[in-house]
Amino acid sequence: MDRVSVIKQVLTDLNNNKISYCVLRNYGFLLEKKATLAQSEKSVDLVLVNKDYIKFHQILLNHGFIKRKKPSYALKHIPYFRFEGIETISFDVQIGGVHWNDLCYLSENYILENRIKKSFFYVPSDENTFVMLLVHSILGKRYFKLEYKEILSSLVHKVDSPYVINRLSEIFSFKRAKLIYNLIVEDKFKEILKKNRLLMFLFVGKSMGRVSILVKLSLRYIKHTKVTGKLYPLISIIGPDGAGKSSAVEMLARNLRENRNKVSIIYTGRGRNHLLPISKLGRKYKNKERRKDEVKKPNSSNLNRRAFLYTLAAPLFTFDLLLRYILIMLPKRRNRNFVITDRYCSDIYLMENVPLVVRKLLLRLFPKPNLTFYLYNTPEVLHQRRPEESIEGLKRQLKLFGELESYLKPIKIKTDNQDEMNKIIFQETMAYILHSWY
Repeated sequence: MDRVSVIKQVLTDLNNNKISYCVLRNYGFLLEKKATLAQSEKSVDLVLVNKDYIKFHQILLNHGFIKRKKPSYALKHIPYFRFEGIETISFDVQIGGVHWNDLCYLSENYILENRIKKSFFYVPSDENTFVMLLVHSILGKRYFKLEYKEILSSLVHKVDSPYVINRLSEIFSFKRAKLIYNLIVEDKFKEILKKNRLLMFLFVGKSMGRVSILVKLSLRYIKHTKVTGKLYPLISIIGPDGAGKSSAVEMLARNLRENRNKVSIIYTGRGRNHLLPISKLGRKYKNKERRKDEVKKPNSSNLNRRAFLYTLAAPLFTFDLLLRYILIMLPKRRNRNFVITDRYCSDIYLMENVPLVVRKLLLRLFPKPNLTFYLYNTPEVLHQRRPEESIEGLKRQLKLFGELESYLKPIKIKTDNQDEMNKIIFQETMAYILHSWY
């Protein structure tokens, strides 16, 4: 089922259950004959009467929506989400009126008692639409979207101006309300934003109550988001050669970007992208080793010497990976990027000829990813995809990845069906973001 059909079903169910609600804005797609929801539209914004919330909550659960587990710092905004394939459907619900964060500027009495029916759903009256878009632009966005300017300009000569000015006077004071209204009449939107209307909103009328709410909201914001020093998530996709890691990384990055997230892809295996000058040296040694093995099978003395050299080299490769984390990944995460890695510190654990105790010690130098996906399949299937890898070598990789499960606690996905794999990875990632991040 497509996203628009799901939204229509929910709204129809709200009508049938006599829920008092309004779709606040950006509902044009619901009026189209062949409606499509733009990827840029992240959620449907509703306002809901207080007494109907419990019934509303149950209706959304019945339609497969999930209430965000992590508390929002704005308590009057309650988000719900559901997945449809690799797309997200969201409802952002405001309880008891229209709010800027937790500060109400249009009460439920004003907006819900004057709502009008448009097609099969309810929207605010022209007067309340005018007030809502105006105040939303001033307080929430700090600028006027072209679409909102056009709506405000088209409504300014149609609305009941005394009603609009009275509502605005409860927000900004009567004198400023008349000034703001007249500036829209004169199409002087930039003039409206020249003065700090947010401060006017906080320090007029019910000023002490508004300031008190804002202080509490700010404290909750710090507590729930841990805003100071918080790093953006690190998501790693690991697995043996041929499991489809690179394709999965590209798919996840593309879909996260379509949901308006900043994303960085970083390869963190041992094979390339080194910061230290070890690539040529490593390849030269491996080629020499391979030629020797083709001529003569290594004896115990050669294997011991090889194990000694590999054990000496392991900290060098580990240091290179740590540099990649410190110099590349960490700054990206601090700069609000979701970092997705193709492989991760698991490559250290896969190193041959290095004692297990050394590999375990080096592995624990790395921070664990916030979310890890382990892609796998049978050695035979992996060998068909990557013929250059031997079945024995792939069996060894699978065994070692199995040992890593208790440490990384990954989400395991058998890669038989590409579409199903993509859906699981995207849904699990979005669920983590919606539950634990935003």
